[in-house]
Amino acid sequence: MKKKKRPDPTYLPALKGRIGKWAFYTTLMTLDEVNERIYLSDEIYQNKSLSDMVQRSIKSGRAENIASYLKNEVERFFPAMVVAVFEGEPNWLEFSIRKQNDNLVFDPDTLDRAKLDSFGFLSLSGEEHLFPLDGQHRLAGIREALSDPNKENEYLGSEEVTVMLVAHDPSDAGRTRSRRLFTTLNKRAVSVKKHETIALDEDDVMAIATRHLVEKFDPLSRESIVSFRTSANISPSDTKVFTAIVTLYDLLFDLFKVISKRTADDLRYNRPDDEWTDVYRACAECFFTSLMEAFPETKRCLAGNDPEKVIIENRRQDGGHILFRPVGLRMFAQLVAAAVKPSITATFEEPKQSPSAVKQKVVDEIKKAVALYSDLPTELAYRPYAGLIFDPDTHKISVGRAAIVRDVILKHYGLIKPSVDKALSSRIKRSIGDDYSAEDFLW
Repeated sequence: MKKKKRPDPTYLPALKGRIGKWAFYTTLMTLDEVNERIYLSDEIYQNKSLSDMVQRSIKSGRAENIASYLKNEVERFFPAMVVAVFEGEPNWLEFSIRKQNDNLVFDPDTLDRAKLDSFGFLSLSGEEHLFPLDGQHRLAGIREALSDPNKENEYLGSEEVTVMLVAHDPSDAGRTRSRRLFTTLNKRAVSVKKHETIALDEDDVMAIATRHLVEKFDPLSRESIVSFRTSANISPSDTKVFTAIVTLYDLLFDLFKVISKRTADDLRYNRPDDEWTDVYRACAECFFTSLMEAFPETKRCLAGNDPEKVIIENRRQDGGHILFRPVGLRMFAQLVAAAVKPSITATFEEPKQSPSAVKQKVVDEIKKAVALYSDLPTELAYRPYAGLIFDPDTHKISVGRAAIVRDVILKHYGLIKPSVDKALSSRIKRSIGDDYSAEDFLW
């Protein structure tokens, strides 16, 4: 075990509770106290064998994201950390709550014994060893944020987080019990669904831009044009909606990841300032305005008076327009991103970059890229789609082959990477048979 300086004794305000076989104490700790008193798992165990490993290995990228969030997000907030306690002798010092006068509105005599015994202070001697059952990455992020020498972050150490302390017995049986609690907390935790991210997330820039499109951007904010179902799937018999909100999010992710030169985690977890958020929104709008200019059917649907009639014409069981299928619309965003990529040199959100200048440059490049593909075949029943992504006999779409079709199209326009081109025919043979090659799908 790595040696740490022994913390001074302290008293933490706490609530005592019980669930199942676990007694726990919910308290507040400053970030400095968290950093000082709670160990990472590798600081507790020298032996990394599976039987003693209670905690997951730390992913440095995730810790960096959490540190950045703490340092840069004004409205930062943390869920409670669940922390196991072993060694030392934490003491519970209970409050005594008594009725002080007859006029007191709150009468403790009306409460049951369990509630009256729940208030107090938890005394820590400094001999305890604490480690997180849930919150290891948050602990690593806190440490990284507090290690930043920037004076602007000096205040972070005094901010508070909720910590739930549970007893841990460092015996084999105790380790088994703690591991079971760890897996309960992590395996059974419900992750945030994509549609919830789209609706609620104020850090994820794709979610921000998607909401802008369906709320403020007239072609997509029209009633019934976008499906708000939780799935990207749209049946060929659905004549009401042009696309799904989940597809909008996905295609913006494909586009933003390339044009911004930001990592996926940056895009999801670090909200841009207002000027840069406007750049992302402008790029999202430009993609669809350019799409309508290049492909008249999409303009008739999104800006015309009878979108249902246009959808009936272009989304058919026997084929129809590729952009009227979710897989086709997302694939087109990837094609645009590939065409734009060589011309984009600026990284979004860097201090040295001017948001307005970057916006103008990228918007112009998106317009050029969409125009480049304006002669792209769009009928699913013909090349490059038929027999690869669309089966003319069964009328089924093979979503898993979308990347192959995308690369066939890039090959046609001379935008494919040599290494990808070299492997393209082999990928096609593995997917549909040895009798086919990339040339069979070029037009």
